[in-house]
Amino acid sequence: MSVEKIIGTNNKIVLNIADNKKIDLLKDGEILTEDIYRRLKIMIIGNNNRVSLSFKSVEEIEPLITNNGFNILIIGDNNTVDLGTISVGYMPDWNMRGLNIIIGGFADNWSEPGVNRTADNCRVEIGNNVMVCGAMIYLQDDNSHVTIGDDCMISWGIDIWCTDVHTIMDLEGNPRNFGEFIEIGKHVWIGKDSKIGKNVRIADNCIVGWGSIVTKGTDESNVILAGVPAKIIKRDIDWNSKCINRYIAGMGKSQ
Repeated sequence: MSVEKIIGTNNKIVLNIADNKKIDLLKDGEILTEDIYRRLKIMIIGNNNRVSLSFKSVEEIEPLITNNGFNILIIGDNNTVDLGTISVGYMPDWNMRGLNIIIGGFADNWSEPGVNRTADNCRVEIGNNVMVCGAMIYLQDDNSHVTIGDDCMISWGIDIWCTDVHTIMDLEGNPRNFGEFIEIGKHVWIGKDSKIGKNVRIADNCIVGWGSIVTKGTDESNVILAGVPAKIIKRDIDWNSKCINRYIAGMGKSQ
């Protein structure tokens, strides 16, 4: 692995393959060619960080980790990214930008030039059978986490930001806008151009409608959240990834 991409100590990139086979890319790198390493878009600056990726077979590794739409950036210490078996959609002509996970961030030229935005002790977990067409998952506040359950479908133009990035304080200077969590349950469909803010939970089997801004979640399952800000607009629903015609034609009712 190029030292330009992994800077720090005790960082790990682990590939979990069926039959409990595990490969640590930073120790057992012979499984990948130099060309694959060059195209790998995982960057870590810090210490004791771990990225864990899961695959059903060795053949699935290269298509994901060299996908132009699959990017992970970690700047900070003691952070973890655990991804199950996911599919990433990357079609720039349709503005599908894949999956981008950012913990911390590079310095900008106006708030604190030359000082990276570090984030420590953060966690991102995504379950199995999750489709992501275009989402940015961003954590900036220490000790925050984002979790997404199994069998979710995430459209494109999606922001899942567990932070406001900048500070809101009271008139005595005390910060008031800490990002702590975003928790998305199993079998959730997030519609195109939706935005999910910090400290939000979305229960299992829900839908977030197109263009919604979710600032307050729900523990109620099988509902549609929609609007700005999003609220429950329909209850007692479920969804299937097949188009209506094929669903009606009896092509299967499970995702």
